[in-house]
Amino acid sequence: MRTFGLVVEGQYDEAVLTELVQKCIADPVEVATRVCSGSIMNKFPGFLEAFRRVKQGTHVDKALVIRDANGGDPEELVSRMRDKIANRNYPFPVKCVVIVRELETWLLADDRAISQVASRAVPPVNESPEDIPAPKERLTRLLAQARVPYTSEVARSIAAAVDIDRLRYRCSRFGRFEEAVRDC
Repeated sequence: MRTFGLVVEGQYDEAVLTELVQKCIADPVEVATRVCSGSIMNKFPGFLEAFRRVKQGTHVDKALVIRDANGGDPEELVSRMRDKIANRNYPFPVKCVVIVRELETWLLADDRAISQVASRAVPPVNESPEDIPAPKERLTRLLAQARVPYTSEVARSIAAAVDIDRLRYRCSRFGRFEEAVRDC
C-alpha cells in the first residue's frame, strides 16, 4: 500500500483532505498528516523532512503541501512554496496545491452532501463556490440553519459524501488537487 504525506493548515483540512485523497485514488492509500499551527509557509519544509521516515522507517511515496489562498493569487503562492524547497532533495515527489479561498469552498460545491450530513435539505449554493468571499462563514450558517455545529468531523462527513464529479465541475481549482494526488 502506498503512503501519502499531507502537510495541511489545520484539523479541518486534515479531516477533509484525507477523505478527498481517498476519493481521488482508486487503490487504498495510507495517509500520514502533519498539521501546521501557524504559518504553513514557515513550517512545511520541516514537515517534509519528517516524511523521510514514516512507514516502517522509510519515506512516504508522495507528499502534498496544501494551503488556502485566503485572497492571495494561487499561482504566486504555489510558486513561493516551490521556491521555498527548491534547493532541497527529497526521496519522494512533492506537490504544492493552493485552494481558491478556503477549504470550505470545496465543501460548498455539493449541497446534496451538506444536506445528507445535516439530515435536512439546505439551500443550494447557486454562485461558483470559488467566488464566495467567506466560504467558511457561509458553510457554518448553512449548517446552523439545520442546527448542526460545524466541526472537523462534520467537515469530514461532508467530504465523504461529496460527489467528486460535482466538485470537479463546480470548483475548477479542485482539478489541480486531483492531478497532484493522481500524478506519479
